[in-house]
Amino acid sequence: SQRQEGVETIPLVKHVLSRELQLYFECITESLQSPDPIVKSTALESISIDAGIHQLVTYFVQYIAVTVKNNLHNLEVLKTAMAVARAIRRNPNLFIEPYMHQLIPSLLTCLVSKRLCETYSEDHWSLRDGAAQQIAEICQQFGQSYHTLQARIARTLLRAFLDPTKPLTTHYGAIVGLTKLGVSVIRVLVLPNIKSYMTLLDSEMEKDSEQLRDDARHCQGALLECMRVLARDNSGLAPANLTSVEKSKLVQAVGETLANLVFKDRQGREIVAAVLAVGRECKDSQQQSG
Repeated sequence: SQRQEGVETIPLVKHVLSRELQLYFECITESLQSPDPIVKSTALESISIDAGIHQLVTYFVQYIAVTVKNNLHNLEVLKTAMAVARAIRRNPNLFIEPYMHQLIPSLLTCLVSKRLCETYSEDHWSLRDGAAQQIAEICQQFGQSYHTLQARIARTLLRAFLDPTKPLTTHYGAIVGLTKLGVSVIRVLVLPNIKSYMTLLDSEMEKDSEQLRDDARHCQGALLECMRVLARDNSGLAPANLTSVEKSKLVQAVGETLANLVFKDRQGREIVAAVLAVGRECKDSQQQSG
């Protein structure tokens, strides 16, 4: 069922709401559950542009939290909750900064939870991608006010990425989330850990489970995209020649499986140049500090 459970909301801060605002909130939350996509998108548009609903921000944030918590395997409802988060963030009339610390846990849940749908075939990957994008935007928007925000989120995602007991769906969310946080995070936190992580991923690919292999392929794809982002940021570098010497250097950096994928990639030459340049920089800085 696409009907969501447990949508009663207990506001974190009790406002004395006008009857008009109460009716607005009830009407919007009911419309968000509509099977009609036009009704749902109209409600989301209303949240994203209406002035005079600032008192409802705490109610919407709590609505998102309760909806996510109570509908963890209902992909459509989770996508709607993420769309509400995007809508309140995009409304220029709303002051949402004080509520960010209450919103981020819901976004992280939709990024790294083990399972976010009823059946394996559902596209929970795009939900994770969208949550990663929103978290990155929040870090960019509020990073100056909350200096430790991005570092704390990056630490949380790094722990999820490097924990071999976590499922591959969680690893995927962590990789995408770290990638979206930007090139400095990729260089410092992702790239140095790719080779050891690929040992785990290679063993998962050999298991007799199509679902595990599919999950592993998504993780490979996420790591490949991570390296493409690094290459785009280093566009001033001369593309590398894809020789056996370069390949052996790349294998040393990211493991054989991923090196093979890079060599087949359209941006392969740029990726090799960027990854090896970062490796040289790390070696140089270690020698200087040593």
